[in-house]
Amino acid sequence: MTLAAGFAQAQDITANNIFYIGAGRSNDDGPLDNDNTPFSLGFMHQSPNSRLILGFDIGREGTRLDSTWSRDQDPRQATSYNLLIGGNLFDNGRYRTDAALLLGARESFAECPDSYLGYQCYADQEPETEYKGNIGAVVTVSVDRFTVGLRATGESAQILAGFRF
Repeated sequence: MTLAAGFAQAQDITANNIFYIGAGRSNDDGPLDNDNTPFSLGFMHQSPNSRLILGFDIGREGTRLDSTWSRDQDPRQATSYNLLIGGNLFDNGRYRTDAALLLGARESFAECPDSYLGYQCYADQEPETEYKGNIGAVVTVSVDRFTVGLRATGESAQILAGFRF
């Protein structure tokens, strides 16, 4: 009997993680804005005996003006690196709702001197990249192990799908 109780407790602890992928629509529509479909990958973890949720998220959203590879302010899709902090709003074992604030940085500009030998930059050096702040929210609803949700930032709105483990 004790073994079964320990197994049930281990199952509850391991179901406090969520992995998701998302895709959606860009909020940019100007002539110097990137038109590629934004997407993201994320992970959220709830500590045992706590409603606090921490996580991270990497997204391809927004526009980075690229002046590498002999281009001049070419609009490219930017990468964002984000932290998630939030809480569990509801959990009855089968159904669960979580919300988190998304805070991070997004590439805005990359430049370097032109290479004459076919490299990205002169003398194969790394480009200088500038970043801007990225803020938004993530809300997920889980039924058993399946998770759906929304991710919204100043750069994109995305629908999420994932799993709880």
